[in-house]
Amino acid sequence: MSRSGRVIPMVVLSLSVGLLAVRGPALAGTDAEWDAAERTMRERLAEARAALPAEGAGQRLAAIAERAATDPGALAELVREQDAYVTRTLAEWKDGPERKAAQEAATQLQKGAEHTGAALRAALESADSAAIRMRHSGVFGKLSRVEAAAKEAGARLALLWERDRALREREKEQREREAAERAREQRR
Repeated sequence: MSRSGRVIPMVVLSLSVGLLAVRGPALAGTDAEWDAAERTMRERLAEARAALPAEGAGQRLAAIAERAATDPGALAELVREQDAYVTRTLAEWKDGPERKAAQEAATQLQKGAEHTGAALRAALESADSAAIRMRHSGVFGKLSRVEAAAKEAGARLALLWERDRALREREKEQREREAAERAREQRR
């Protein structure tokens, strides 16, 4: 979309909002507020005209909006022109390259989503079949037997270590008794 194609809808919207906000002294309050609102409107129109291309629908809408600021009858014409502009823009978009690009992107997105869904289904089926094969292969039973054997071996090692420690303790106590007895015999 060209720069003017993006600017015009924004300008039309801002002009419409500005015109609806500044409809007359009865709604604006005091004369000072009305004058400030008029200045604001003129500044907005000047900014809008500066942002728009020299020719085209944008300049025409800005001119109608400027008239509508002072002539309430021109407001209906502004609304009609805005409606016609939006209708033309939508018709151009319908057959334009932006819509075709958006449709192509949506098609690619749909294909990607379908591919991802298919890949996820395949992964789920693989995981399910692997789980079934694991259950049928007896791996879980073998694993539990290995774990039981490891616990049993651990318990036997602990028992052997405890017996060895107790044996060393008894031998130490025996050596201490014998040493104490030799020391008493030497004192006699």
